[in-house]
Amino acid sequence: MTSMEKLQLLLARGTGHKNLVDDLFKTVDDSLKVYRRVGVFEITDQSNEQRGTDNFQCNVDGCTSSFTSMADYDSHYNSNHRYTCIYCRKLLQSAHLLDLHLSETHDNFFKVSSVKKPMFKCFIETCQTQFWNSEDRNVHCKEIHNMSKGFLQHYGNKKNQKKNKKIKYTAPPNLESMVESSMVIN
Repeated sequence: MTSMEKLQLLLARGTGHKNLVDDLFKTVDDSLKVYRRVGVFEITDQSNEQRGTDNFQCNVDGCTSSFTSMADYDSHYNSNHRYTCIYCRKLLQSAHLLDLHLSETHDNFFKVSSVKKPMFKCFIETCQTQFWNSEDRNVHCKEIHNMSKGFLQHYGNKKNQKKNKKIKYTAPPNLESMVESSMVIN
């Protein structure tokens, strides 16, 4: 049988899922006994996932969602808990972005080191460029990688960080005038 005849034979079979008793599998099954069933089997139309009617809760602390199927739970977990910061509960899109967030936001060593050398890594995991500050990184990502301004604003949202406010100190009070006014020393 030529390769063209074999191709024509396969195309004649059609596409899609085939039943186990289809002629396509018959010769292989007869020789290798691949699909031979030994023992007692219960064949049902519904999978265990579809038959389950018991609700079960998400196992993440603080989450009150409940599900009737593992597919629903997997979808929920991947979209709500997969890359979540354990400190501030911020949800990020990838492990790389979570790593950047943890370093830049919650790591004191990073804060000290970033004064001495460029520590801000690019948002693109394969890009090895590092920057002195997040503003330069954002410009790089926008110009070189064509990242949207919306993404950069979302990632740069610092609402969960403690703001470093500069405290304005006033001159200390004149201690001599305090002693003279109303303080009595025994």
